[in-house]
This record gives sequence, C-alpha cells and structure tokens, in this order.
Amino acid sequence: MPRASWPSRCGIAPQLLCVWLSAFLLAQKACYVNSCTTIGVTAKASSDGSTMVTHTNDCAQCDSRVAYIPARDWPAGTKRPIYKAKLDYPREISNRSETYRPVGGQQTPIPSGYIPEVEHTFGYWEAMYGYLNEHGLGLGESTTAANFPVPRTNLKALFWVRPLTLVVMERCRTARCAVDTMGSLAETYGFYGEDPGASGAGECLILADGREVWVFEITGDPTGKSAFWAAARVQDGHVVASANNFVIREINCDDTENFRCSTDLLARAQKAGVWDGKGAFDWMGVMAPDIRAFSYTPGYAPIPMYTTARLWRLFSRVSPSSGVMLTDNQYALPFSVHADAPLTHRQLMDLYRDHYEGTKIDLTLGPLAGPFGSPNRMEGGLGLKVLGGQFARSLSLPRTSYALVIQSFIEKHAGALDKMWFASDAPASSVFVPFYTNVSGFSSSYRIGQMAEYDDRSAWWVFDFVANWMDLNYRLMSIDVKAKIATLQDLIDEHREPMEATASKLLASGQTRQALERLADFQTDLQERVVDTWRKFGHFLIMKYNDGHLNYPTVAAQIGYPGWWLQTFNVDSNIRPKWGQPSATAPSFFELYGPGPFEHMLPQVNMAASAVYNGVSAPLAWVSAAGVWGMAVQYVAVFAVGWLAGTRGILSWCSFPWNCKARALSPPLAAPGCCDHYSDYYVAAPSA
Repeated sequence: MPRASWPSRCGIAPQLLCVWLSAFLLAQKACYVNSCTTIGVTAKASSDGSTMVTHTNDCAQCDSRVAYIPARDWPAGTKRPIYKAKLDYPREISNRSETYRPVGGQQTPIPSGYIPEVEHTFGYWEAMYGYLNEHGLGLGESTTAANFPVPRTNLKALFWVRPLTLVVMERCRTARCAVDTMGSLAETYGFYGEDPGASGAGECLILADGREVWVFEITGDPTGKSAFWAAARVQDGHVVASANNFVIREINCDDTENFRCSTDLLARAQKAGVWDGKGAFDWMGVMAPDIRAFSYTPGYAPIPMYTTARLWRLFSRVSPSSGVMLTDNQYALPFSVHADAPLTHRQLMDLYRDHYEGTKIDLTLGPLAGPFGSPNRMEGGLGLKVLGGQFARSLSLPRTSYALVIQSFIEKHAGALDKMWFASDAPASSVFVPFYTNVSGFSSSYRIGQMAEYDDRSAWWVFDFVANWMDLNYRLMSIDVKAKIATLQDLIDEHREPMEATASKLLASGQTRQALERLADFQTDLQERVVDTWRKFGHFLIMKYNDGHLNYPTVAAQIGYPGWWLQTFNVDSNIRPKWGQPSATAPSFFELYGPGPFEHMLPQVNMAASAVYNGVSAPLAWVSAAGVWGMAVQYVAVFAVGWLAGTRGILSWCSFPWNCKARALSPPLAAPGCCDHYSDYYVAAPSA
C-alpha cells in the first residue's frame, strides 16, 4: 500500500502554517550595513615615525572607484552642495573629478541642501569617503550601532558621514581641526546614519595628521536636526581600532587637550533619558546598545563577536603583552593598546589578510571551510535566521570592496611622503599600491568599473576575480596568491624608495612641479603594471586549477578530497549521500595527516585502530607533528617548480603573514596559537 503523503497524515493546517512561516522568514531579507574595520597607529607606534590609519570598505554594493579632487579657489558667496546618502555606482555625478563626470546620459542629482563654501579648498584623494588631503590629514571609517537612529522619512538632517569626511578634507590640516569642524557642522545642520535603523545610526572615524591620532564618534539626536558627538586623543605609542561599535569610554569634556564633546553633551544626554547624571560619563555605555543583546541585522540573533573578535585579534597581535582576551563583552576591551614593537605599513596590510589562522576560531578550519580551507562565509539566508547562530567575522571579507593604509609624516625627511596605499577588493588577495598627496595622475583602472557589469579593465574586477576563483581550492591557491602578493609588494617598496628620495630632494629645492610630475608618472606606471600582472596571474590560476586538477608544472595531477573530509561524511562503498553531525573533536585523519590535500601516509600508523567509525580519536602529538611535516614535504614537491617562476612563500599549512615562534619576522605580531594542534575544533562526525 502506498505511503500516505504528509498532508493527509498530518492535516493541512500544519502544512499551511509551515508554508506561511517559511514565506515570512524568507521575506525578511538580511540588510548588512557598511560594516568596516578601521585602525589607527600613533607616530611612536610606527617604525618610520608616521601616523597610520586604515580602512576596509566592507560593502557588497559600494562604488569602489578612486577619485582625486584638486585644490580650488571659490568666489565669495559660493554654496557647497551636500547630497543624500548613496553607496552604489555611481555614488556621485559631478565635475569635481574626472572619475565623476557623467557618462551614458547620467544626470547630476539635486542636492539635499547647501552650506557656505570657504575661499580655498585643499586637494585630496577619496573613494567612498574622503581619505587623505594635501596636508597629510587622513582618516578611516567604521559604521556603528547607536541609540539615536534618525528616520529617513521627513528627513531634517543634512549631513551623513561621507560629506562630513569630504568637507574636512577640503578645509582642515589637522585631526583636531577635523574633529571640531565635523562636530560643528553636524550640530548645526543635523546628522543621520549611513544605513537606516539603529545598526547604522552611528559612525566612528579615526583621524591622523602625522602628529596626532584622534577618534571621533557621532550619532543623531532626538530632534533629528542636530547630533551627539565625542572625540578622544589616542595616547602616543598606542594602537586603536573600531569594528562597528563605539570605542570611546569615559570622557572629560573639560579636558580639551584629550577630549572634545558636542555642546552640552552631558545635559542633553540626561534630557534624552540615556544617562542618569551619576558618575563618569561613559560614551559607549550611554550612546550605543549592548551588542550582546542587540540584533545587528533585524530578524537575526545578536552577534557580539562580530565586533569583539576583530578587536581581540588586532590587539592580541600588535600587543600580546596587553593580555586582551577573546570575549563577547565589548565593555571588557580597552580603548587602545600599547604596541609591543613599532609597526610597518606592510604589517598593517597583512593584518587585513588575517582569518584568525592558528586560533580556536580559525576560519580556514572545520566543515564550513569546506574540504580546502576557505575562510569565506556566506552571509544572510534562512538558515542563520532560524538557527540564531554566528560564525567568526574576519577583519576583511569577500564583500570588501577595497582596503587602504594611510601614512602621514610630520617630519618631511628624505623619502617621507604622505601617501594612501590602496588595495582593490579583499586585501587577502590584493596588492596595495601608493597614491601620493598632491599628485593627480593615476591609472584609469582605478577610476572605472562597477559591480553590475564585468570589466577586466577595472582593477576591482581583476582582483575580485582571483578572490572568487580561490574558493575552488583556497588552501592550495592561497600559497600561489600569498607568494605573488609578497613578490609584488617587495618590488613596489624596492622601486618606490629611491623615487620618493628623489622627489623629496626636488621638493626641498623648490622644484615642486618636477617632483609631482615624476611621482604621477611613477604611480601611474606602477599601478598599471600591478593590475596587468594580476590579470595575467588570474589567467594562470584558471589553468593551474582547472577541472579540480593541478595542471602546473604538469597537467591533470589529481588533488582529491582530504582524508578528514571524506571521513567526516563517512564515505565508504555505500554511494548514497550521508550527513555530518556536530562533534567536539576533529576527525582522526585530521589529527594524523593535517588538513590536506596531499597528505602523507605514515607507515607506522595502524589504520584499523585509528579509523574510528565516528571520525574522531584521541590526538597523538608525535604522529600529528610528523603528519604536518610530511604534508609540507609534499607541498615542496608540488610547488617548487612554480616558485622558480617568481613566487615565494612558506611551506606550511599553518603559515602566517608573520610566521610563529622562532621564525617570526615581527614577534609582537606572531599569534601565540600559531601551529598548535587542532584537536578541540568544532567539526562534524558522520551521520546516516
């Protein structure tokens, strides 16, 4: 007798309820705000005396083009237009830059309002925000949750974060000027969040000028026509960071050397009902929600470690001595940490290429990383909404549209030139190229392209392709990519140092035009060479990993699935699909042979004894260590010929941007957990 269908056995009502619930959940689309990470490094915390500030534009739809805005003089009575929030292409249509000139019938939008223009505005580099001006004022940005979202309906506020950053680039030479200018404009004309709702109601900007680093944080106010804001100076020798949450804690508005505050901040906060007027004023505690209970994305469970894990990772790498621990409590994290050793611009770049490797939240491990260790995770979807879970979020991620590191020098000694290092797409698979202040010429590949249309003339698409292709076999391909990045970054530094020294001498002797022309030619040529090289490199990777094989130096070498992956899903003579279930320990094959592929079979291992049905076994330290070295030998054999063609890297499946322990190039940045065993990772066990 045929089996009864589910509706006839259980009734139609539960079915309809299930259908309705599924439709409701699917309709609640995830809206990820522009969730960026920014870092500030004071002059005494840097190796060359520069202040440094960084930014990742982690935005799935943002216009990633670079624009240079030249300095200009303005007639008396000129009004400066302010435009409403827009992130996607084209973010602006205007005559301010060649990047923004209308194409294909594009029309200049109507401004939301105007403010009085100043007599002279400075030249600067911008993309989504204003980043670095001719006087060395630089900034990084991170959108934050805040308690005062300003509704977009009947909007009375004029400013959001982008125009604030543009105006201070045009008008300010120092971080203090930028803080005061942004605060005054926001109070006068009103401020609203970049993204709708409480999740995007605030902003954190880290500003640096070669001498000082300041943190500026802002949100709207109950009237919708002004703003609350506060700023704090970062102690010299320290590193500060923001990861989508306010970081300023107790403030003293009377101490103007170290703090700045909006007008009558304490009284207005008390009137708004967010502070009781007792004790010290904790800016974060008053103005931001507790992210342990706050839903960052409406309809989803709170994800506090989306913020706290990034800060922990940054602080633990630049300042191991500070003892910062991984936590979900944002109040337990410091505002800043003292750098254990001076940082270079290259180390900041590599921090953004980190995926928690070697830690207990290593994104390259576990079933979600797939058989080949991809650190990339898919956001949104019904599953996360129903399960209410979270996974680690690294400093940058697949939807990073670009990253940058800005260096500003107060002492203009030979070669000390202010610059913006810019990497298109995700920095883990991209190369940072320099953009110098006062230099308007640059490669057209950085001023064209949009996400809705593939264009391999665009730097963004060239780097984005490699980033996506890597997910076919991240563990192997990342060896090629890391080696190529290191080679190109070395070549850039090798060629830029003498050029910067020459340009500095020309500037010192008053030959400004000649210096800027040489820098323009240099950066344009360098940028074009990098993009062309990466385009060809992407074509090489297509060939090398085509059809799931390794095709270089010989064609069609089999890779296969790692043993632990097959063991996890109980692959045997039964060809039906099988499912994994949670397990607190790794499969025995992972313990014995590492993550693979190209595991090394150890003759002394009793396979019958170690192949436990549920895929787990007690780790044998000596066997595990031997398996890692065996696998490293396999890597050497497979990739040696390729490296002779110009690549360079570390032959270890637990390799880091800075290698651990005795091999460390920068000991303070060597994560303590590097190269540990992985017996306690949350993995999967077979299930029928």
